Amino acid sequence: MYDSICKEFGFDQSRDLESAHYLAGLMPPTSVESLRKIREDFPRSVTICGGGERLAEEISSSQLEGCVIAADGATTGLMDAEILPDIIVTDLDGIVEDQVEANKEGATVFVHAHGDNIPALKRYVHDFSTPLLGTCQCPPVPGLLNFGGFTDGDRAACICAEFGTRSIDLLGFDFANPSSKVGKDRQVKLKKLAWARRIIGILEKEGVRFTSNGQPLRPL
Repeated sequence: MYDSICKEFGFDQSRDLESAHYLAGLMPPTSVESLRKIREDFPRSVTICGGGERLAEEISSSQLEGCVIAADGATTGLMDAEILPDIIVTDLDGIVEDQVEANKEGATVFVHAHGDNIPALKRYVHDFSTPLLGTCQCPPVPGLLNFGGFTDGDRAACICAEFGTRSIDLLGFDFANPSSKVGKDRQVKLKKLAWARRIIGILEKEGVRFTSNGQPLRPL
């Protein structure tokens, strides 16, 4: 799917590779040990929170128990609700200071490299402490991992599926109505979310059960 995504959005694969090499050089030597610990007894059921406009409402109406995972900007919504995510999956597009704070309080961070975020990697990665792991979307270079996925949310789902999760509840996800961001093209975001839903559909076919705020996920 990577070639198709790059073709549709005009992504430069050489820039993805450049970003991956840069992030790999920043990874702490403890990354392998962190991965081993995360794999041990990873939960079969998790909640993944996205940055949709209904996240705060859905958090307040849900009984968040067990493993809670934040997709990038959802970290801020969770921290505002005094909920510390167990895991953050981020390409550093949200309020990174909140992600750094959550990491200091114990959240594991999967930081992602792609061709557009090299400046953010340079600025922020050194602020994180362990446990910290690096991911990429190109063929992985030594020190990084590629679990699949495209956006932070579906990449989080791919990570969980790889570790054995078989039930995922999505909060703050709206594949048809993305939240507005300054400087972001809504039509491009819609196309990205269409890919995210497609990737989640593949995980569904592989036996991962998805719900949305406890309700059956709308079919493709």
